[in-house]
Parts: sequence; structure tokens; C-alpha cells
Amino acid sequence: MPHLRERLLAVMDQKHHWAFPALTRSGLTREQLFVHFRHEYLVYIRDFPVLLARALGQAPPIDELRFFLAENLYEEQTGGLSATAAHPSLFLRMMQGLSFDVAAFADDDVWLHPMAREYRDFLHARAAAAPWQAAVTLLTIFVEGSINERAELAGTFVRRRGEDAVREHPLVKVYGCPAEAMDLARAHACVEGRHRELAWEIVLRYTPEGSAEADAASATSKRALELWQAYRDGVAERMGLGPDQMRA
Repeated sequence: MPHLRERLLAVMDQKHHWAFPALTRSGLTREQLFVHFRHEYLVYIRDFPVLLARALGQAPPIDELRFFLAENLYEEQTGGLSATAAHPSLFLRMMQGLSFDVAAFADDDVWLHPMAREYRDFLHARAAAAPWQAAVTLLTIFVEGSINERAELAGTFVRRRGEDAVREHPLVKVYGCPAEAMDLARAHACVEGRHRELAWEIVLRYTPEGSAEADAASATSKRALELWQAYRDGVAERMGLGPDQMRA
């Protein structure tokens, strides 16, 4: 059986959705953008600090692990490392930059696509469930990570930093979001590279190869990918997008 690193990377290699290119080019209506962003906010952005706290709550007395989770939580809830603000608040500031009413992002389970609720429920349940290795893998590798994980670990993908990350962001280049509303992009550019490295180091260092914990981390990530893909299919459906449109 492949080592855990390769098993997790095989999952992350698939963390892409056919509708994503629509968000990087012109053509979406304001309603389509709203459907996408409201789902993202309600499904995981708003409560991500809470999810990290749940994982931290079951962390064993390993100082390196607890420090990593606590630091990540501190940044997500306060913006203290990036000298910004709480990431959910920064997201809403970005939405204001797109001229959306922040009040429109209030919780509404009836409005959410059913697959969005299922994915959100999975995240909340698994963040607090043993083994801790599966919870930490789910949040800090799968949720925070991307299809670029393999290339980033290999050093062949380098994320944009500082104002370059803002200038090149599709919401600025394509949809006219003011740069001053993009502190979330600045925060991510400041801290995410280091967080990606630490997430992989912690998970691989404290998850024995061939163990039940390694199997749980792998299985949780695979299930997360299935639910995430279904969630993204549901959002694309709500946006009125189809694979044929993306190939046109």
C-alpha cells in the first residue's frame, strides 16, 4: 500500500471542479456570484475557526501539534499573524467590495443546496471525531489545501505574495472588487504557504505508517472529496452552469 503522503496527495490531485474556471473569467451574473459565495461562507468559511477548535480540543499533549492548531485558529479568528482581522469578517468585507449586502449572507439551511448541508455536517462531525489525525488531515490538508499541493510540496508551485496576490486575483481583475477590500487575499498570501508546510509535517510525523490512524486519515479525505465534489455540483446547478457550457 502506498505511504500516507501519496495516498493524501492522490486525493488532493482530484480537488478540482469543472465549474471553477467560470470564477476566473468574465460572464457570471451577480446572482451567480452570490450563490457561489454565500454557499462558501455558510458551508465552511464562517465556522472554520470553530472547526479548528474542535480538532484542537481532542489533540493529545504534543506541543508541536497543539501549537500548530492554536496558531492556525488564532489567525483564522483574529488575523493576528497577518495583522488583518478574523478571516470570516475579511470574507464579508470582500463581499461588500462586490457591493453585496452582508446581511444577505445570514444562515439559512432551507436556502442551502442539500449537498452543501451534507458536506457541512460532515466537516462539523469529523472535526470533533477520533482519531485526531483524521480530523487534522481533513481541516488542514483537505479543506485548506488545493489541487496544487503536490506541486507546492515539490517547490514547483509558488503562491503569489503581498500586493501581487491582490492585483492578480480574479475578483479584482475580472469583477472589479476594490483592492482595499481584499485583505483576505493578503492574509492568505501572508500565512498559507507556511501553514501548508506545517500541516503536512505534523500529519505525517505523528501518523504511523500502516496504522489504523493512517487508514482513517486517508478514508476521511477520500470521503471529503466525494462530498465536496457533490457539493460543488450542487452549487453549479444552482448557478445554472453545466459542463457543456464550460467546454464551449
